[in-house]
Amino acid sequence: MHNHHDMIMLMWSINRITMPWKSFKLIFLCIFVCFFFNFATTTKAQDADPLIIGQICSANRTTANSAYEKNLNTLLSSLSSNANATLFYNNTVLGSTNSSDTVYGLFMCRGDVPSQLCARCVVNATERLSSDPECSLSIKGVIWYDECMVRYSNVTFFSTVDTRPSYYMWNLANISSNPENFNNLLASTFRKTAEEAANSGNRYSTKQANLSEFQTLYCLAQCTQDLSPQHCRDCLDSAESKIQICCDGKQGGRVFFPSCNIRYQLYPFYRNLTYEASEALVPETKYPERDSEYSEDPGYIYHNCSTNQNVNDTAFQSDRKTLFSDLSSNATSGDRYSVKAGTLRGLFRCRGDLSRYLCGQCVQNATEKILSECGWATDVTIWYNHCWLRYSNRSFTMETSPSYQKWNASNTNSVPFSEALTFISTRLSVVASETGDTSNKYQTVPLKLNDRQWLYILAQCTLDISNEDCSACLNDMIGVIPWARLGSVGGRMLYPSCILRFELFQFYNLSPTTPTNTSPSGNNSRTIIIILIPTFIVLGILSTLCFYLITRKARKNNKIILRENFGQESSTIESLQFNFATIEAATNNFSHENKIGRGGFGEVYKGILIDGRPIAVKRLSRNSKQGVEEFKNEVLLIAKLQHRNLVAFIGFCLDEQEKILIYEYVPNKSLDYFLFDTKLEKVLSWSDRHKIIGGIARGILYLHEHSRLKVIHRDLKPSNVLLDENMNPKISDFGLARIVEIDQQEGSTNRIIGTYGYMSPEYAMFGQFSDKSDVYSFGVMILEIISGKKNIGSYEPHRVADGLLNFVWRHWKDETPLNTLDPKLRDNYSNIEVIKCIRIGLLCVQENPDARPTMLTIVSYLSSHSIELPSPQEPTFFLYHRMDPTVAHESSSRQSTNNSIPSSINEMSISKFYPR
Repeated sequence: MHNHHDMIMLMWSINRITMPWKSFKLIFLCIFVCFFFNFATTTKAQDADPLIIGQICSANRTTANSAYEKNLNTLLSSLSSNANATLFYNNTVLGSTNSSDTVYGLFMCRGDVPSQLCARCVVNATERLSSDPECSLSIKGVIWYDECMVRYSNVTFFSTVDTRPSYYMWNLANISSNPENFNNLLASTFRKTAEEAANSGNRYSTKQANLSEFQTLYCLAQCTQDLSPQHCRDCLDSAESKIQICCDGKQGGRVFFPSCNIRYQLYPFYRNLTYEASEALVPETKYPERDSEYSEDPGYIYHNCSTNQNVNDTAFQSDRKTLFSDLSSNATSGDRYSVKAGTLRGLFRCRGDLSRYLCGQCVQNATEKILSECGWATDVTIWYNHCWLRYSNRSFTMETSPSYQKWNASNTNSVPFSEALTFISTRLSVVASETGDTSNKYQTVPLKLNDRQWLYILAQCTLDISNEDCSACLNDMIGVIPWARLGSVGGRMLYPSCILRFELFQFYNLSPTTPTNTSPSGNNSRTIIIILIPTFIVLGILSTLCFYLITRKARKNNKIILRENFGQESSTIESLQFNFATIEAATNNFSHENKIGRGGFGEVYKGILIDGRPIAVKRLSRNSKQGVEEFKNEVLLIAKLQHRNLVAFIGFCLDEQEKILIYEYVPNKSLDYFLFDTKLEKVLSWSDRHKIIGGIARGILYLHEHSRLKVIHRDLKPSNVLLDENMNPKISDFGLARIVEIDQQEGSTNRIIGTYGYMSPEYAMFGQFSDKSDVYSFGVMILEIISGKKNIGSYEPHRVADGLLNFVWRHWKDETPLNTLDPKLRDNYSNIEVIKCIRIGLLCVQENPDARPTMLTIVSYLSSHSIELPSPQEPTFFLYHRMDPTVAHESSSRQSTNNSIPSSINEMSISKFYPR
């Protein structure tokens, strides 16, 4: 979890760029010159825009220009206008003629946030709620930012505890030592923080506890101020129990409820309310550009030699000599960063702004130092200002020990816990994530603190660890920084796998200060340095130009790939494109442990984005041409759809080798898993089933009527309905969906695709599809949800007499509809609701499409107790051998975990979009 939006890495590979030969020669020349002098710089400025954490709005909606919508806009306006004066405010806008038009709302800013930041955050939140298509007409909603929360509803929620909906976030870095002691300290500190928050007037509290001499735990707890002390404590206790589930073993985590939230970190993330900010963001400190303690002289810093495995034999001496020679020569030539000699493994890492020659000199100095200081030790790590080196007789992993740290620290808490330290610690966490997300695992960032001061940051990892391990290694360092004891801003920390340094002076530059030893004459050395300075300046300009040309070609090439696949629509979806390396890092290189499913499309993996969001990644198989059209169709379609009962589309990855779809991660698998898996111990209650039926109906209604596009899904079935942690349904898999004009009643195709048992007869036999085709599929699903039985047609289309529809119809005609209910439900259900849902299901599967209700009518049936439903006619038990033999048929079941008919992917063209 990091306080920044998704970071999309820019990576390019020369073998993937298609360009004219002249351009190629120009690029090759630039690369050759740049590589020869090894000039490189990486800087990135960051903005400090507030971070939106999460947003959830009800699927129950009002109509445009209704009294409720006007009252909601009035309420949101009142919240914004009051955010300058207070950190908490609630209000009610009464309906003029109908109590159902009344709107209740509140905002709460974090207890340490200044009034100006609170106002800005609340304004951003209310504007988003009023302008977002999903929330603008919803009757209730909640949105969380890093610094505030805004909530509204059509029913009062004041002075009551609400823990749903909820949102969780956590750090990537794990607690490296004594996790049990850490958990005990975290629990006790949270108890004290929650107790103080519950009994304080503003329902807000922060606490910190010492983990070690240099490490501090920071905790925050807050409730809405309308809660009583006991209700606040109950809410915070519930949030703490969620922390134990979501964030166990992590260096930081947070839980957001509508009524309260908690957070912990190993770095300061809140302001001290007793601190009076001065004009400068941080106290100005007089630093010489090169002071004695932090000199950039290329000298030795620290080393660690093992003492438990010393050897003294000829083989070890020979292996180490070979190893050191190879490391020094490779540092100069840039061939490899790690080598092996006999039983010994070794690696080096030079700072990113160092030339190869100077890198070789630094590594050679390190090897000589080891020989003089470490004797015959078999496990050694040594750090210099510009490089570090390690060797061992074992394999390397991401390691945080041994370590070295030096901070501008005092013996007492002399520096107030200021807004400056909060800002700096947060930005360091961002830099840690970005460094892990770069190809060379090296990052320098100049960060402007105020009009007079800059903070210079350098972060770097060894190249043998993964991106995630790099981020975790650096985040571990941030948690060790003694923030409360910093005498001034600055310090460094060194691990075997990563290093971190930040100062108020620029300690890194383009021309390294390591002296050259090419001549025994000091005058010659000074002459070489004088010549190199303007040379590096010229090369810097040339390299910058080369980098621009290269990245411009890379960007152009990406656009060409998008245009080739998506035509004129490419410009509208370009912002949703992810770099493959980002997805590779999120899924741990598509590891087997992250694999959660497989379908006709390819394999599905769980991943974690750099900001902590879990995602589901659908990767199109490279060796199969299946699913290409579905891929394009799904990207173009679902990117324009947003609804709580549709799986949220996050983005896609597309290049010459990979086609990937990225969705929100839904933890509870698909509906068919709960309905038909006999080994599953959990049984869906009737209330869960009824909620699922209603949620699916609202999702389909959105596709048919309320979205900007009129969408026919064409493959509705339980395996394409996913369930979130609260068992709310989310419709997925839009690869077969078609877009039609708003006033278009039906369409047709010569390629019949879908799943037997869920296809309507007019579609299966004649290729005619409409919104009533989806209604038929929905009706089959209702009857499956009620009975717990699968429609036999989805397995054996020739056995019509034994089908589920025939089974339900017989009991309906015999006036024994409850006999169709899943026997696992026993007596815990409503007779009226069950019978109504059976009737709706039968109405949906009638043979004549015109006799089937629309989704708008179905939703009204489900939500009202007073509407009288018509009597259903005998459903269609259509025989597949009656189908027109000239129509090609294909059955798709790409995501189902059950046995299914083999799939063959649709070969349809892409429909044009018609805005609603």
